[in-house]
Amino acid sequence: MRILTAAVLAITSILAVSPAQADQEVRSVRFGGDESRTRVVVETTEPADFRAFTLDGVSSRLVIDLPASSWQVDGLEMGEGVGRGLVDDFRFFNNSEASSRIVFELEHPAVISEQFALDPASGSSNYRLVVDLQRTSQEAFRDNSGYHRIGDMNSLIAERVEAVYTPPARERRVIVIDAGHGGHDPGAIGVGGTHESTVTLAAARELRRQLEATGRYQVLMTRDRDIYPSWEQRVGVMAEARADLFLSLHADASRNPNVRGASVYTLNDRAENRARNRARQDAAHTDQADVNNILVELELREKRNQSSVFAQVLLDHLDDSSPLLTNPHRQANLFVLLDPRVPAVLVEMGFMSNRTDERNLLSERFRRNQMSSVVRGIDAYFAGRGDDDEPAASASLRAR
Repeated sequence: MRILTAAVLAITSILAVSPAQADQEVRSVRFGGDESRTRVVVETTEPADFRAFTLDGVSSRLVIDLPASSWQVDGLEMGEGVGRGLVDDFRFFNNSEASSRIVFELEHPAVISEQFALDPASGSSNYRLVVDLQRTSQEAFRDNSGYHRIGDMNSLIAERVEAVYTPPARERRVIVIDAGHGGHDPGAIGVGGTHESTVTLAAARELRRQLEATGRYQVLMTRDRDIYPSWEQRVGVMAEARADLFLSLHADASRNPNVRGASVYTLNDRAENRARNRARQDAAHTDQADVNNILVELELREKRNQSSVFAQVLLDHLDDSSPLLTNPHRQANLFVLLDPRVPAVLVEMGFMSNRTDERNLLSERFRRNQMSSVVRGIDAYFAGRGDDDEPAASASLRAR
């Protein structure tokens, strides 16, 4: 770990223990991952607007700015600590009367792949600020570092941001359910001969039944019988309806028959680049290319952030009804999740190659309970966005 000078330590110590003029407290800083990908999680007592960015200089750094906060982390009273993975060490200080800052010294150059906020997990009262780092080259780090303001285009973009973040006005949220595979493509075949396409359709119908029973959702299906819609047709249902949420249901398979459990997938970086190119080709926000590209980035970042938020909320609820894989929030290059406007996840409900999971996926009782967990996750996701008393945009902007 790099050694801080005595002067910096003294200043940091004073600022760290001085109570900020705010109710906000930082309660925890923790890390996950390794030297290729590292997740930084900052826990606070209140929801917080925050921004994360990297800085290039004498050393490589990650910076998280948040509203003025007091440092109340057990065991780290001096406002500094040791990181993990891509993070060497970190320190906290009050940046001004209105803001606080946590600076993370990086072991290797890294880019921010995602940053988003999460509500408290079950059994906790702390809110979570999440920043995902991915190792990169020094050149890419320099190109992506710094907090850049858009400048003269701010007013033009501001006129259009509402169109990016505000969903269509309607009485019920629109949910698209995609039953994976079908028709000539049975998907994975279980140890007992069950077709993945059969269990995904049964689960999709049960999920539709439960969602419609709430009276809060309009549900669309990419298929309601044993046919195979193309990937373009599946995505087309979501895009045409300008859906609020897209769930693709699948069942996994492994060469190891002992592997079992559910997981949730969102887009990885390669797929995001595909989505970005696709969106720029199809976009019609404005004739000014620079502004158009910025709007595409806003849409894509918002979609990816909200997809990640929904994935985590969904996993919190799925854990009540079925076992989960280790590290159950996964990322992949999945075409069916590519539309840049709609939060989308792919749910692997279990493993067809595991006898217990296959039996569960064929069980009406298990299916009912698992889809009930999905419904609770959807309810919690929209409640977290403030849909009951404010536009959905506010929560997503707060998470940025």
